[in-house]
Amino acid sequence: MSDTTEPTVAEQRSIAISGMMADARSNREANSHLIEAVRQDPDLAESVRQELCADLRRVFELPRELFPPSASRERYRQHGHYSEQLIRYTIGTHAEFKRRAGLDETMADKRVYSNISKTLRAQDVMHYAEKHVKPWDGAYDRLDMTAEQVVLQIGSDWHSRYTDPFGLRVWGEVRDMVKPDGLRYNGDMVDFPKLSKHRQLPGHFPLTIKQEADSFVNPVMRADREACPDADMKIIMGNHDARLVYALAEAPNALYQLGEYAGYDKMFCLDELEVGLVAKSTFLNPTERMKRRDIAKNWEVLYDSNGQPFWTTVHGFLTGTGSAMKHLVKFMTNGTNGHMHNPETASSGTLATGPVRWFQTGCMAFPHGVGDEYMPGPIEASGWATTFIVARLFPRHRHVAVEECHIGRSMAYFGGYTWEITPEEMDQRQAMLEV
Repeated sequence: MSDTTEPTVAEQRSIAISGMMADARSNREANSHLIEAVRQDPDLAESVRQELCADLRRVFELPRELFPPSASRERYRQHGHYSEQLIRYTIGTHAEFKRRAGLDETMADKRVYSNISKTLRAQDVMHYAEKHVKPWDGAYDRLDMTAEQVVLQIGSDWHSRYTDPFGLRVWGEVRDMVKPDGLRYNGDMVDFPKLSKHRQLPGHFPLTIKQEADSFVNPVMRADREACPDADMKIIMGNHDARLVYALAEAPNALYQLGEYAGYDKMFCLDELEVGLVAKSTFLNPTERMKRRDIAKNWEVLYDSNGQPFWTTVHGFLTGTGSAMKHLVKFMTNGTNGHMHNPETASSGTLATGPVRWFQTGCMAFPHGVGDEYMPGPIEASGWATTFIVARLFPRHRHVAVEECHIGRSMAYFGGYTWEITPEEMDQRQAMLEV
């Protein structure tokens, strides 16, 4: 009695696929002459391209009971009727092969869809900023620019846990001496290495985003508000600060899961400490280039008693040699910038403005800590230094008197007073260099 067992479904599928692959090999051999034919007669290329595209569509539409739809390179190698060499010679890449066959988006389509997505993400960031950032732009203004003298204490580039402990102590004691009318945190109060494409050393800076914000809010802003209850305190947003706005707007669910989400205003206790922002950016930036230009809009201008621009505070967006002079020429007022971490001064003026002076502050961070990962050679060669300034403005006379406080390796000087670093502060500096 003969065996009449029918093949299983899997066996039937395997037999069908084997037959199709054998048929494809036979067709590839039959068409192998085409590449030489096209070389001899380039006018054949377009008709061959059309045949190739029709064959790729055939492979894509192979019976669904055997294959899911696919126009992949591997699928065509197995079931296509033409060689891969012919495709490369007449069309180029497999991606272009799929586009010409109408099985993938065109480059123009992809660009349009990508721009739509970028614009949508940019709108999300803008809406977030309109709720959690922009309402505090210019809030809690308390400076009286009709006064005979206005005293500002200005520091930049704190970078949270990289803040120099010696410099922080001197900042507080100078603040208690001069009793400033205004305090300006001129950008990059925080570092946010988690959100950076630069700092990626494992184990370094193991802080949550909220912890990092607190590391600036509590020892600096809260202490300044307690010491100067009536002072005008402002954050001038810098490039590191903007990182957080984009992260909070674009990835709130991830930050919720990490237990790190809070509105920007709440994270920096703006209402609790009565701190305003200088945040002129629109945050509507689909491209990286637009982001860089947008953050450069954040500057504060103070006016003299006649209502003329007199003093500008900006985190800084003009870099390279002579960046202080570049900012002076851009604004043509007295003023200050940070961002570069190396102190500079510049002087200029016009017949209309009279003499104007510009002061580029160093950083409030410990230079070796904040720069050790990516600055080649000795940090000292870069000119980076820990400094802040006290600016005495005389609006009626359009006169400024600015004194820099330089925090060195072991001592600092300001206004006839000196400070020396403590062993504990030296240990804290050293800890910044350890991974």
